[in-house]
Amino acid sequence: PHGLNLYVDVDRTDMLNAIIVEGSIIFAPHTDPNHQRTFDAHYIFVRNGTMEVGTEEFPYTSKLTITMHSDLLDPYLPIYGNKVIGCRYCTLDMHGIRRQPVWSMLEKTAEAGDIKITMQEAVDWKVGELIGVASTDYNGRHSEKRTIMGIDRTDPKKPIITMDKEFEWKHFAMTQTYGNSTIDMRAEVALLSRNVVVRGDPETSALNQYGATIFLHSVGDNSLVARLNNIEMTQMGQAFKVGRYAVHFHMIGAVHKSYAKNCVTHEGNNRAYTIHGTHYLRLDNNVAYHVKGHNIFIEDAAETKNYISNNLIIKTVRSMSLLNTDQSPAGFWITHPDNAFINNHAAGSDRYGFWYDLQDHAMGPSANINICSKNARVGEFRDNSAHSNGRYGLRI
Repeated sequence: PHGLNLYVDVDRTDMLNAIIVEGSIIFAPHTDPNHQRTFDAHYIFVRNGTMEVGTEEFPYTSKLTITMHSDLLDPYLPIYGNKVIGCRYCTLDMHGIRRQPVWSMLEKTAEAGDIKITMQEAVDWKVGELIGVASTDYNGRHSEKRTIMGIDRTDPKKPIITMDKEFEWKHFAMTQTYGNSTIDMRAEVALLSRNVVVRGDPETSALNQYGATIFLHSVGDNSLVARLNNIEMTQMGQAFKVGRYAVHFHMIGAVHKSYAKNCVTHEGNNRAYTIHGTHYLRLDNNVAYHVKGHNIFIEDAAETKNYISNNLIIKTVRSMSLLNTDQSPAGFWITHPDNAFINNHAAGSDRYGFWYDLQDHAMGPSANINICSKNARVGEFRDNSAHSNGRYGLRI
């Protein structure tokens, strides 16, 4: 309740049903950075309160896995659903250990059959962590996920990573010049592991395409603050459900203090980040790997002034369980041009990399005949890269 601060410093909990936070719930790290804690629940609902898993200044320094449970037939919280971390007039802070870099590129081409890769720059990645290597051919599904088995840092600026199994496909890494233009055509490599993990339960989430969601909604500019930094999300999103995405900023208005940065979403059932009726959100340096439907999704054609930079989207997969448009998905689906897209990479999709699908009028809950995104000004679009997409890298 309001006025109570609950300090979670136990290694595990029994299966908890609904956790309603009106005061604060603060997760405490262990002194051993390799120590593992788990937390299992059906619902976490932060209402006029605070949930803290580390802060930007003091991130969570050991290992924590928050697992959300529920299925399609379990009771729904109105608006927020189930298997959910819901946030209403709240502050949600989730910060894992800073990783450098979150994603990078190959230094040398890796052939099919290779079990080692050379990185373009120094990495703080560790043995046992997962990486994803983007496709560089005409099939966006030829990305490959591997576990790191060893790292040779003889040349610390060009580390050599040994993986758990050989590549099935070639991953190209060269810079090529055409006339006066030089194009960097190296395969991207993403770190898919973090010390703080939010996930759907592994027993049913993939089988039923029914994972966890982080649903952020309250009415009014800056009426909530959500800061997600260096967390891993897997088995997120609920197929066959509108609005049940991995991370959903829903009908808030301006969110000047909110962001998601340096996070990774992989093996997702329904989009990665949805910006819905929301403005001034920052999505920076995030990774999405093997997520169904549009991955970064601007929903109603009314959303403006969002700043989307340095994100890497690998292996965007079509979905037959969402909207018709998700059958031809884009890494970045853009319904209003007055947003900034800077230095993002759309690295492999069943259909499009960046899709400006502009509308005559704002639609959905934001419906407004006075908003015409087809005639709105372009915010910013520069230094973006698209490759290995099924049809177009950029569609307008």
